[in-house]
Amino acid sequence: MELTKQQLEILERTAPGSPLRTAIDLIVQLGKGGLIVIADRDKVSPIISAGFELDSPFTPQAVAELSKMDRAVVVDEALRTILYANAHLSPDPSIPSQETGTRHRAAEQTAKQLGCAVIAVSEERRRATIYLGEWRHLLQDPLALLAQSSQALLILDRYRAELNELLAELGPLEFERRVFPYHVAVIIQKIVQMLEIEEELERLLLELGVHRRLPERQLRSLMRGVKEELELIILDFQKLPARPVEEVIREIMALSAADRLSAEAVLRPLGFDEEDLERPLSSRGYRLLHKIPRLPMPVIERLVKEFGSLDQIERQGRRQLQRIKGVAEVRARAIKAGLRRFKAGYATTLEGF
Repeated sequence: MELTKQQLEILERTAPGSPLRTAIDLIVQLGKGGLIVIADRDKVSPIISAGFELDSPFTPQAVAELSKMDRAVVVDEALRTILYANAHLSPDPSIPSQETGTRHRAAEQTAKQLGCAVIAVSEERRRATIYLGEWRHLLQDPLALLAQSSQALLILDRYRAELNELLAELGPLEFERRVFPYHVAVIIQKIVQMLEIEEELERLLLELGVHRRLPERQLRSLMRGVKEELELIILDFQKLPARPVEEVIREIMALSAADRLSAEAVLRPLGFDEEDLERPLSSRGYRLLHKIPRLPMPVIERLVKEFGSLDQIERQGRRQLQRIKGVAEVRARAIKAGLRRFKAGYATTLEGF
């Protein structure tokens, strides 16, 4: 499930190393429960029936100490001021709640009524739960999050290796016009799977806070060039070249989980219908030309516009290539050498040369 901006923000605010997470951890260490409401005064005051108005600076230690009084601690949305301590919350009792404990039920009802974040720390389970509107999220231990991220990174590493194999097989076929729609569909499906895992890992990294550096570095390494490869594949094979690539990608990513497993559904945003699925495709050459060092995209676009397809570009001599603006003798020689290597099956993976 895709999280909202407000949900992502509260996950970042409660990540290890943040002041709010430090306050939560201190409450857990003290062996006490706690209730922290994050809302400005004008929003929360109507449901506070008793308590002390403080207006003191927010510090993790102060929040933890004030939580010993059992009732809620209210801090402003900027996390700069403790507004109330020992606040008795009186949300609308008719608001439905799945919680049985008094503290967690009050937290859930308050979050739903005010649309703000409320954090309940269980004294018995020594765990913290975030409530935000209808959303409920149990804060996890950093070690558990690291284990989850390691597992996801292993899967991503395997997917990258599989994608490289698919791309290596695709390269030589492009010169012979023996690429079929299912070749393209399988590659797109693999990249979509990787983008889904990347999205999940981004959320885990947000929750990891100060522990995110190493898995984040691994993620960046594994996803290097993947989104760009998807864009180039679409440029090479989409039926209607004038359609913006980002629009095609958004349509693919909006497909249901079941449709993403269907080659026909994945190819539909590229303009293919059932009659096209058995016909070989002509590659325009964007992906492989992009892998030739120091060959800028404007020059690639001019080559594609002039010659139409990869196999036609490969057939041209150096003099014909030099007629294209931006292609001098050295660059023409580099294009010919690069395409020879690609045709032989070398360096058509994500890494290129």
